[in-house]
Amino acid sequence: MILVPCRGHYITVKDGKHTDLPVGNGGECRCLRRSDLMKTLAEELPPNTVRLGCKVVSIKVDANTSAYSILHLHDGTTLMPRVIIGCDGVNSVVASIVGLNSSRHFSTCAIRGVTHYQTLHPFGTAFYLFDKDGVRLGLLPINHNDVYWFLTRKLTSTDSMVSKDQRLIKESTVEAIKGFPNHITEMINNSDVDSLHLTDQMRYRAPWDLLRTKFCKGTVTLAGDALHAMAPFLAQGGSASLEDAVVLARCLSQNMGIALDPTGMKAARAALDQYAKERKMRVFWLSLETFVVGTMHDTSALLVRGLCIITLIILFRDKIANTRYDCGRL
Repeated sequence: MILVPCRGHYITVKDGKHTDLPVGNGGECRCLRRSDLMKTLAEELPPNTVRLGCKVVSIKVDANTSAYSILHLHDGTTLMPRVIIGCDGVNSVVASIVGLNSSRHFSTCAIRGVTHYQTLHPFGTAFYLFDKDGVRLGLLPINHNDVYWFLTRKLTSTDSMVSKDQRLIKESTVEAIKGFPNHITEMINNSDVDSLHLTDQMRYRAPWDLLRTKFCKGTVTLAGDALHAMAPFLAQGGSASLEDAVVLARCLSQNMGIALDPTGMKAARAALDQYAKERKMRVFWLSLETFVVGTMHDTSALLVRGLCIITLIILFRDKIANTRYDCGRL
């Protein structure tokens, strides 16, 4: 992993025009593989903490008593945890328990991959975003030999099938970037097939749902995509999830000393209430901006696109304000 100065280049492919792209505030960017991050975090946990392959089927919650929630898993296992933090993704079962509506999706798909270069790649340490006829390809170096890239384009009727075959994903990506610079086509052609992933439904949580819902019920709450599923137009979903973890840990720590609470349930409820209040407006504004940007790219209606542009000018004039948010310390 290399430190990348926060500078970027926006390139319109048809005319080759280059524009500086703000991607930070004089700070830095570090691109890393998600699997490396998850492995690093998991290794800090006590042994046997993580159970793989566990799918939640149902939850019984009593928000008015000190009784523990009952968690039913797909293999018949029943758990009675003191606290349930639903991090079960965009199709979260736990989200329905706390009152959030199902996530929705844009008619845009995203493809992600990594390309390894035997010698140094040609991109230095900058972020690049190429745009042509509604197809956007962005890239960011991981280190001197590996480059992470992503592509967004309109969803097609075959994408559900294509998403199941990584060779087809590469073929469809090469087809989508016809007319792009040769070194970009070479990057896609040389990408690691095992790294390719196509998301055929870019799901999001409606911002108004987050505003009207407490997303906390008794000792059950949400974090990550289960709470604030958002398409990757702002590239803030993973960062917001890490913020969730910091704020939740801090709230739990601050409330552990509640007196006359032998079961710890009173402390847990107080901590989760505090967490929900602290995160509500942060995830609302992130989700709203993502929704507006996504709708602008998703729609073909000039009126809707114009309204999106006006909203962005009025509410989100500073395009990188969300990157300066400080969730505080543990």
